[in-house]
Amino acid sequence: MKYFLALAGFFLCVCSSAYAQLPADFDQTVIQNMEKWHAPGLGLAIVKDGETVLAKGYGVKSLSTMDPVNENTLFQAGSTTKAFAAMSIAILIDQGKMSWDDPIIKHIPEFRMKDEYVQNNLTIRDALSHSSGVGQISNINMFIGKNIDETWALMAEVPQTVSFRKRWEYNNTTFALPGRVIERITGVKFHQFVEDNILTPLGMNDTHLTDDEVFTDPNRVSAYQHYEGVDYEIDYPLIEYTQSAGMLNSTPEDMTKWMKFLLAKGNWNGEQLVAPEHIEEMMKPQMLLAPVDIYPAATSYDHSYYSYGLAWFVHDFRGYKMAMHTGSIGGAVAIIGLIPEENIGVYVFINSDHIEYRHALMYQVLDHLLGHSDTDWSNMIYPIYHPDEEPGEEAAEIYPDINPADLVGRYHLQGSYPLTILEQEGALSARVGIHAYSVEKQDDRYRVTDPATSHIPWENFLEIDRDTSGIISSVTLNGLTYERE
Repeated sequence: MKYFLALAGFFLCVCSSAYAQLPADFDQTVIQNMEKWHAPGLGLAIVKDGETVLAKGYGVKSLSTMDPVNENTLFQAGSTTKAFAAMSIAILIDQGKMSWDDPIIKHIPEFRMKDEYVQNNLTIRDALSHSSGVGQISNINMFIGKNIDETWALMAEVPQTVSFRKRWEYNNTTFALPGRVIERITGVKFHQFVEDNILTPLGMNDTHLTDDEVFTDPNRVSAYQHYEGVDYEIDYPLIEYTQSAGMLNSTPEDMTKWMKFLLAKGNWNGEQLVAPEHIEEMMKPQMLLAPVDIYPAATSYDHSYYSYGLAWFVHDFRGYKMAMHTGSIGGAVAIIGLIPEENIGVYVFINSDHIEYRHALMYQVLDHLLGHSDTDWSNMIYPIYHPDEEPGEEAAEIYPDINPADLVGRYHLQGSYPLTILEQEGALSARVGIHAYSVEKQDDRYRVTDPATSHIPWENFLEIDRDTSGIISSVTLNGLTYERE
């Protein structure tokens, strides 16, 4: 990545009193680790004791233009949006309009789930803590159809994976429900409520939620996928369709304001915008978790506890309570970490898919500000995500006796969108939700290609099952099995 060498001098010459609490070689270390982890651009925000320690960009917005990232560059924030949804609920609780334990159906009476008891008792707290127990297809549907109303409608056919409130299971679809509750109570769209009640009061003027605002921002990063040593540009993740589960885009500078507000327990410039006890409630454990089931990086040190609150992971770090959350979507990752007791906050953006340096950098900054310097988190965590021997991919099954025409038809998956396979002018295609794929027989295997990422040479194949008479009974696409109708 020669672009790091070109920009290193630019970044290293920036010095100010903000660096007093960081080591002298901090910038150089960040740049070296970005190259190691394949991060084209990175935005970093650090606050402590109500002051900005750092708000800065590293690397480039685009590998085509080589324009550098700065403190006001826009990145996708992904699921770190969820804390803004919880904060919006807290504001309405302060106004006496609802409570954490209001049933969703109280505000959205037409809402339906397959399990009637869960439907009638699922609360705001349950949605914000991912404790519904509903099947994961309800979460996946959000990304297949990119239409939140259709996604919710499909929930009437999705069975429970586990009993209600028995086990934590991440679900963007149920999490988005409080955003719709906010709209029903206030009469304004979720994004407008956030802008009016959070972004504008805090002066987060470069933070956007709608696709139009994001797409037209001239200081926005491009998105990348690193695969087999190459950085491929992909479409920027415009995910307004995720609503309160992930639609936020922000900057390092704006995130310093958000973290200061959280650490001040809702006080901004002397005005209490939300009651402190609500922020404390958000960061209180609701569901206990096993770190190994959540993030590989979470296994890098021993925890006394690991849990999920209301839009926050809550666990211990160096003997302190820590609230954190990641944001992950194709082409972008983010992470926020707060240690309220020490009034410390860290936020990291990266404009490439699942670049897990975000975890290492967060821990490294926290260590610096807490007075620890004996752990190289990048070197510790890197092998977790990059083992010496990558697991080999099993060769896709071959189907020499299945002709393309045999696959043509409609396939069903309970609680989700149907899959349709068509043949036109000798070419196969597949459609599910809003996604269309080309399907090509290669060496007796059926390769599936998404036009949006056809320039990335990864391999994806259909799996085909037949009944005892040899007739195709189901196909598996992207890990989901569809039964032939």
